Amino acid sequence: MTTQSTTILKVLNILSWITFVGLCVKAGMLLCYYIMAMYINPMGAKNLALNLDLSHLHAYDIIDYSILVGCMIAITVLEALLFYCLIQIFLKINMVSPFSETIGQLIKRMSIFSLFVGLLSEVAVGYAGKFIALKLNLPNLTEHIGLGDAFLFFAGILYFISLLFARGIELQQENELII
Repeated sequence: MTTQSTTILKVLNILSWITFVGLCVKAGMLLCYYIMAMYINPMGAKNLALNLDLSHLHAYDIIDYSILVGCMIAITVLEALLFYCLIQIFLKINMVSPFSETIGQLIKRMSIFSLFVGLLSEVAVGYAGKFIALKLNLPNLTEHIGLGDAFLFFAGILYFISLLFARGIELQQENELII
């Protein structure tokens, strides 16, 4: 493998770590602000995290507020797990014979996490649409829920790649038996 490819893989690994840590921090912030808004100070919903104001929803209905924040936390955790799988791929891949069961399983797991992120994002957007129709002010909500359709498309691509990887594993094993 060339030096340029190695450098690019190292940079991607570092960026994956940064994104993973950032998503873990975001999930922790959302959880802490949620607990604070529910049990300590209801005004904590005004600045939930990262310029997200759900105080109108908190005042409207606490259960709906809890469901929406729970969806956002779950989405963020699933995104973090997606990047954790990517980090595991960087740690375990062998560029001499890249087709291994472990890498194939990690790619399949990434497609499952992407599918769940996409589905949960679509559900959360639909659920939030109910409150937007009621004219509740929910600024910056779509930034935190994410783009479900993009993750669904990504899940399909990753699943296709996992199928290609499975075929590559078969060919690699056949090649090893011939030699």
